[in-house]
Amino acid sequence: MVKKGKKHPKLERSMPRLARFLSLPPMAVDWKGIDEIMPILEKLRADGAVVMMKLDGEYTAGSDQGPYTALITGQVLAGEFFRSDQPKIEQALAEVIIEYAKARWGFDPDGSK
Repeated sequence: MVKKGKKHPKLERSMPRLARFLSLPPMAVDWKGIDEIMPILEKLRADGAVVMMKLDGEYTAGSDQGPYTALITGQVLAGEFFRSDQPKIEQALAEVIIEYAKARWGFDPDGSK
């Protein structure tokens, strides 16, 4: 399953809700960088997922993909994967993490679960 580069700021705002859903320490709504989401990434790793990030120095402006790619794969997904190319690493990570959480953990980013 491929998830491509669209802007989803709502997904970035869903990350603190996901942290609560996973009983992790609270995180800021306006989180930035990797440190803030390491507990979520560790949950993914413990679940058997493989998380990869690419920072593309060969990216050229005007491309329909951003210079930051996030990918979640692994045997736990039985051949499926989640990928996002975005202009910000936070956007790419939020998109694939939320999609994984919906598929594997029953997370509802809109807040009803």
